Order: sequence, then C-alpha cells, then structure tokens
Amino acid sequence: MKISLAIVTSRELSSFSFYVDALYAFESVLSKGLRGFNSDLVEKICIGLICRSPMFAKFFQPRRPKYYEDKTLKYRGSVTPEVRMYKCLTADFVVNFEGYFKLTTKEECLTYLALSFIDFLKTLKYPGKLKKFEKDKLLQAVKDIFIESSIISAHDAI
Repeated sequence: MKISLAIVTSRELSSFSFYVDALYAFESVLSKGLRGFNSDLVEKICIGLICRSPMFAKFFQPRRPKYYEDKTLKYRGSVTPEVRMYKCLTADFVVNFEGYFKLTTKEECLTYLALSFIDFLKTLKYPGKLKKFEKDKLLQAVKDIFIESSIISAHDAI
C-alpha cells in the first residue's frame, strides 16, 4: 500500500527545524512501513496532515474522508490536468498545533505525531464503500511500524 502525506503547517513551525524534520521523518517511517500492507479495497491512502496555529485554523475546515474506487479528477490550469484515483482513500489528519508547538525535540514530536495518528485512525469514519476494509488490521500495522521504529513503546500503543 502506498501512503502519501500532504503536509500543511503554519509559519511558526518553520522557525525551528526539528518540527519540520519530525513531520518528514514521520512521513518516511509511515510510507516505508506500509509498503508491505496489502488490501483488496485500498491501494493508496492520501492524508492531508494539517498543523495550523489557532489564528489560521479558523480558515480551514477538515474534509470528510472520501474513497475513490476508480475516478479521474480534472484540475484546470494544473501541470497534471487529469489525475486517476484508483482504490484511493483520502482524509485530513489535523494535529493539535498548541500541543505540537510545546514540544522541544524531534523525538518528542515524532512520538506526539505517532500517538495522534493512532487516535486519528481509531476515530476515523470510513466511507460506506469501505465497510469490509480491514480497519483493525491497518491500525495494528501502523502501531507495529511505530513500535519497530522505536517511536513509541508497546505500552503507549494500547
């Protein structure tokens, strides 16, 4: 399975490189770890990782998760005017900015992101077409990835 993260953050996070480094390390760990996860219904997950300060968060409303069985989306004026979405799940993962911005090291940031992502997957309302999707299997695979990467402990993943 492929996973891609579209990372959207506030400018405040770019002041300290460890915040941004943690976001890209998080993406890397997830994408490498989920390569071995297979599902008949979902081949790709596109996550919008949003971490915006409260001042800018009011201009953003997270979108509901969407599933594309096989659809071609058209974007006028884009370099790639047509994008084929095949067995693709899209969702917005909103990270609590204030909780994230309080952290002081890359390791703390990674742990915070991992635990937040696990909670996100637990509460995610999957689209109706994915009733038979192995949600629990995906959640366990994500937990295992974070434990194997020493981002969280087995005790944290409960």
